[in-house]
Amino acid sequence: MEETLPHGLAAEVLARLAPVALPALRLAPDELRHVSGALGLAWVERLPLPSAAAKGQTVALADHGDFTRVTSAADLAREHAARPRTQVYESVHISSGSWIGVTALHLAGMLRREVVCSIYQSSAEDSTLGPHYDTWVGVVVQMRGAKRWLVWQENGEAREIVMQVGDVMVVPRGMRHDVSTPAVPGHSTHLVFAVMDEKLAARH
Repeated sequence: MEETLPHGLAAEVLARLAPVALPALRLAPDELRHVSGALGLAWVERLPLPSAAAKGQTVALADHGDFTRVTSAADLAREHAARPRTQVYESVHISSGSWIGVTALHLAGMLRREVVCSIYQSSAEDSTLGPHYDTWVGVVVQMRGAKRWLVWQENGEAREIVMQVGDVMVVPRGMRHDVSTPAVPGHSTHLVFAVMDEKLAARH
């Protein structure tokens, strides 16, 4: 799929994503929602993703609370080889100039809240962020491979979810979770549209 028309791709993504994400964000913002195959495996796998070689792209290697940021593909390869860690492509809605930025912009307009996007890439042996919670509502889209999530709900019980390509999950703000990459297929790439608490209308 050629990314010659990011606006066209964003419109397609929104047409598939909005029916899943918007009801969870607007009607049940405190409930976890996971929809298998919401975007379609074959279609999602053809969507282009930014790379570490993209101009100005910052990648953070995450190992629990430790983050090492690099801005070149060579530095990323060296750092990852020295200590395999989850790679976080930060602020791709701004830096990539792709369908991701247009999608984030439209989501922000629909929700009247700031929306930022990061991509998380990992292999089975990589260190992770560890158990944590976020201060935003996360709209998670599995782009490549698979990701295992443990999510702790209000009753204190952990729910296991294995995200496959094309799955969408909405993770409420403050919900504790931990992620890992299964040995099969051994790799994962997912993106997170982070819906912030601040309303756009309140900004000056």
